[in-house]
Amino acid sequence: MFNAFSIVREVAGIVAGATAKVPAIENRFHISERLDGDWPEGPFLWLHGASLGECRMLMTLAGFLQQDLPNCPKILITTQKPEVVHFLKNSGKDIEAALAPADTPSSLAKFISKVKPIGLILGENELWPGYLSAMRRLSLKPSVAIVSGRFHRALPFLDYSSVGFAAMQTGADSNRIQSAFDGTCPAKAFIGGDWKLLSWAKSGKEVAAPENPSVDTAFLSMHFAEWASLSRMIISSIKHQESVVLVPRRLEEVETFRKALLEQELIVTEWPLVQKGAVALVTKFGLVPEILKMSRSAVVGGSFSLTLGVHDFWEPLQNGVATCVGPYSRGQRETVCTLVREGVLTQLQTTAGFADRNKADIRMVQSFLERERLKITESYQKLVDFLKDLLKAQG
Repeated sequence: MFNAFSIVREVAGIVAGATAKVPAIENRFHISERLDGDWPEGPFLWLHGASLGECRMLMTLAGFLQQDLPNCPKILITTQKPEVVHFLKNSGKDIEAALAPADTPSSLAKFISKVKPIGLILGENELWPGYLSAMRRLSLKPSVAIVSGRFHRALPFLDYSSVGFAAMQTGADSNRIQSAFDGTCPAKAFIGGDWKLLSWAKSGKEVAAPENPSVDTAFLSMHFAEWASLSRMIISSIKHQESVVLVPRRLEEVETFRKALLEQELIVTEWPLVQKGAVALVTKFGLVPEILKMSRSAVVGGSFSLTLGVHDFWEPLQNGVATCVGPYSRGQRETVCTLVREGVLTQLQTTAGFADRNKADIRMVQSFLERERLKITESYQKLVDFLKDLLKAQG
C-alpha cells in the first residue's frame, strides 16, 4: 500500500509541474523551485517549518543549538513560503534557508542528494510522509525530531519509524501521537510546551508589561477574511481615540487593507508613525517584536474566521501585553481553552463588547508562563541529548 501511496505522490508532482507552467501560479508559489530545487550543498542538520511563526521558532532553536551542541553541523531551514525564505536569508543568522522540497519521491531524491541531511527537526505539525520515509532510508538510527508538536490525526500509511524524539505542546497532543505510533515508533512522546517561547524561556527574563506604551491596540497577523470583525474593533478603538497598529498576515493584502480603511474614512499612517485616532499600517515582515515593546494590548489574527487557524498569542503574552483572541482557535483549541480558563488570555465570542473586554492580570500571566518555562527548558535539553547521540552514532 505504501508503494501505491508513493505513486500517488509522484503523480501529484507531475500535476504540480504542469501547474508551474502557469506564470501567475509559479510567481506566487515557486512550484518549479520546490520540485527541482536550488538547494545548498550539505551536509546539514535540516530544520523544517510551515510558515513564519514556526520558522522564527526554528531560527531561535538553531541559534541555541549552535551554542549548546558540540560540533554542531551547518543548519538549513526550509519552509513552504517564499517570503519566509527571504526573511530567513536576511535575518543575519548563521543559517541557510531554502524552499522545502515538494513531497514527491523524485524531488526528495534531488534534495537528499544535494543537502545530505544528518537529521531532521520538524516544527509543530509538519509530518510529511515523504520526509519521514526519506530520513528512514538514510539512517538506521531514528533521525527525526518533532519539536513544539501539534497532532490531531494520522495520515494513511504514515511511517513513524524514523521519529526518535517527540516533544509535544500539550498532553492531548502527546496522547494522540503516541496512540498513532501504536508501538511502531521508537520515540515516546512527552509534553514539552510551545517552543515559540523558547527564547524567552532560555533568557531567564520575567514577564513585564511595556513601559510607557504608545500603541493602545496592536492587531497582529490579521487576514482580510477577518475584515468584518476587524473593522468593527478598529472603529471602536478609533472612537475611543486610541492609537492602533495593524499587522497584516500576508504582505500581498497590505494595499487591500489600506483601501478598506480609507473607505471607512479612517486616518491611515505607515508604521512607525503612530498617533491617537489613527491606524498605523505595517508593510514589512518581522516588525512584531518592536511593535510589542510599545503596545498596551494586542488582538491576534486567524481567530475571527472559522476556516483560519489562530496565530501566535505567546509572543504578546511573553512581552507582558494584554492579549485577546477571537471566537475561533483552530489548531490551538486546547491551549486557548486552558489559557482562558487560567485567566491568562481573553477570548471574544463577539466584537460587540470589544471596548470593554477583560484584560488579564499580569501576575496571572507571569505565574502561568513560569510553568511553561520549565517544560520548555527541560524538553530542549532532551533534544540536545538526542542530537548528541545521533551525531555520535554517525561518527
